[in-house]
Amino acid sequence: MKFDTVLAGSVVRKRVAVAIAAMTTFAAVGGGTAFADPSQDTLANLNDLSRQSEQLTDAIHAAQVDYEQKLQRLGEADKTNADDMAALNAANAQLAIRQGNVDKVASAVYMGGPGDEVTALLTSGSPKTLIDKLAVERVISKQSADEMAGFKQAAQEASATAAASAKSAADAQAAVDAAAAARADLQDKQTQLKAQMAAAAQQAVLTEPPAAVMSALGYAAPIPTVGMVGLVPNARILVAYIMATYPGVQSIGGVRPDPIPDHPSGHAIDVMIGSDMALGDVINADVQSQAARFGLKYTMWRVANHFNHIHICVL
Repeated sequence: MKFDTVLAGSVVRKRVAVAIAAMTTFAAVGGGTAFADPSQDTLANLNDLSRQSEQLTDAIHAAQVDYEQKLQRLGEADKTNADDMAALNAANAQLAIRQGNVDKVASAVYMGGPGDEVTALLTSGSPKTLIDKLAVERVISKQSADEMAGFKQAAQEASATAAASAKSAADAQAAVDAAAAARADLQDKQTQLKAQMAAAAQQAVLTEPPAAVMSALGYAAPIPTVGMVGLVPNARILVAYIMATYPGVQSIGGVRPDPIPDHPSGHAIDVMIGSDMALGDVINADVQSQAARFGLKYTMWRVANHFNHIHICVL
């Protein structure tokens, strides 16, 4: 899987920069917010968080590659163990067959009477018959013993091989579990870092000139907006969140004339997604899951006249 670490590392910076652009717009249209003198500490913090984000993105990519490699080794170890177990089962089956044949020979000898040489001498009709009988018995006995010894050794070796491959598979599974845990830990750190960047960006907008803030994070063109003047605070926060989180949105509309007071009062926004219904589903579900955060009153999506945009009304 090809992975552009430079591009991936800049995604977080650009999304936060989009949010800053949105909040800066709100500040500008809301009555001329006066920015304080640039604080080097604030910009340094943004730069440091941005650098950490790039490093963490690289670490997560490396952890993902490591996880996939260990997962591949686990698959190979499992297959080897399965093959070894099949070989062990085959060896045990052959051993059982040979043991059955030996048991039959032993039973036949037993049913035919004692098989020692003295008895054979007393019951033999001639010296030649005696010699032939003893020779055959010895040959059969030696062959049976050799065969049994060979099959027992093969079964023992197959058992040892299967045990070794089972241990290898268990070790591979442990390695996969450890890699998955390491990846999850990095992803948790990334989530925490995103929250820190969002908080730092919001603080920077309140204290720094927009150009300085955007320079610290890198420029990113914001999503087109209309009717941002007059939006209530919850609506402004929601717009900034959507712009930072969903760059696939086509545009966002806010205050406009309408018989229903939601839009004219600044309590509603329309998130335009065009024909991307899947994106609309995700945004709608996301906003509803954070109803308390945004002061959500209701959403309208996939109903009449709301198939190309999500209507969101907040307190």
